[in-house]
Amino acid sequence: MPIVSILMSAATIVLYFFLSLFLPFLAYLIPYYKITRVNLYKKKYSLAVNIIVALILISMNPGYLMLYLIFPYAMEFMFYLFNKIAKRMQVFNRIVLMSIVPTILISLYLYANMDMINYTMNYMITNLPRMKDIMAQAGIETAVALQESMALVSNYYIFGAFFVVIVSYFFLFLNLIPSTYKLWKISCYWLIPYMLILWAHKYNISSNLLIENNILECIKWMYVLYGIKIIYSLLDRIGVKANIIKHAISMMIGLQYAPFVFILGALVSFEFIEVKEIKI
Repeated sequence: MPIVSILMSAATIVLYFFLSLFLPFLAYLIPYYKITRVNLYKKKYSLAVNIIVALILISMNPGYLMLYLIFPYAMEFMFYLFNKIAKRMQVFNRIVLMSIVPTILISLYLYANMDMINYTMNYMITNLPRMKDIMAQAGIETAVALQESMALVSNYYIFGAFFVVIVSYFFLFLNLIPSTYKLWKISCYWLIPYMLILWAHKYNISSNLLIENNILECIKWMYVLYGIKIIYSLLDRIGVKANIIKHAISMMIGLQYAPFVFILGALVSFEFIEVKEIKI
């Protein structure tokens, strides 16, 4: 068994893990690397790499191992699970369903550590000179910024977790099967809970506003991502050749005009599509 290769693979995964702590969307690099490089070898090789990664993380800080298991590892596990049991499922539906378990795990972790998160935000806003300068230039009071930031995190941490997970899966699939991107579809049935929650809010019969508001945001951005794919396909039809240009334009439009792209994605999801098996 090539010891040097195993150590290099483990070091690469650890490096990607620490990158994902600063930019959570880069967490997709870990399952992507393991799927395309590590898992091409025998199971003993993959097991050895996983053990070394676990030992490195736990030797640095046991909390790192917990974070690794909560997101990148759970993300990889759900990928393989759905690749076995749901090959004929529409790709966007698969991405949404795969995102549920990692989202729950991350949300539970954030909820359990909310006091520490608020303390960190308080420290950053009130003690870092650069942050103070930025707020002063923008005419924002420190107390107001702190209050609004804490409220945003406390009220939408579930959506925040879901957004990170679904975008990570989006990039994972986009890198694994880029040629099938135009075939990706999402069901219109995800709009049913969206409409039911809006109806409940209209008639003041909500049972849990925090959960319901987070679900609304999650569904909204599911269809925004799908709308971005629709814009990409439209750019392809009008003759734009370079993929990087199509991705850049579609994503900029999606982020800049999210409400309109949400409507576009929701409307197009009603079309009748024959599901084709997409193998990975």
